[in-house]
Amino acid sequence: MKKLLFSLIALGFIFTAQAQISNGGKKKTFLSARYTAIDFKTPSLVNKTSIGQVLSDKKWAQLPDTKRAIGLGMIRSYTDQIDMYTNVDLSITTMPGITINAFKGYTEYLYTSVETGMNVKMFKSDKKVNPYVSFGLGVRGFNFYKYGAYAPLGLGLQIKTCKGSNLNITSNYAAKMSKSFVPSYNYGISYNFMLN
Repeated sequence: MKKLLFSLIALGFIFTAQAQISNGGKKKTFLSARYTAIDFKTPSLVNKTSIGQVLSDKKWAQLPDTKRAIGLGMIRSYTDQIDMYTNVDLSITTMPGITINAFKGYTEYLYTSVETGMNVKMFKSDKKVNPYVSFGLGVRGFNFYKYGAYAPLGLGLQIKTCKGSNLNITSNYAAKMSKSFVPSYNYGISYNFMLN
């Protein structure tokens, strides 16, 4: 797991360094404040049946059934249509797949998640509303000991607001890349403040 974690961190540094030296022009950099709803329930139902069955039975998890996390992110424009991102999320939550037991010492864990990746936008960055595809690599842990690697794959919508800042709405699937990882659907909203 240490090799995987080191590889992900190195990949993030490579993406950031490449974004700084490519294409010569001044790159836009954003700091983002994030809110994420993490749905562990729906992927487990989909694995037992199918996505069509879950939708027809109306068993897709609602917002109260999700785990919530807050976080910070850094986004750097690589080109007019590609952004590189790094996100860190934190939460105090129950661990998925663990039955709450009265004899257990505690039921809530510190959830941490670090991911890096790319957003590939449909249009050049001067559009007011811009859909994008997002993909990357990440590591998620509970109480800094139960780590799992994943690949976030999804869709998003970037909405320009005032003074170059923007609002991002994302939905992605955290695909399992290690044995100990529990897949999830992640729904997020972030506000990105332009730094330069």
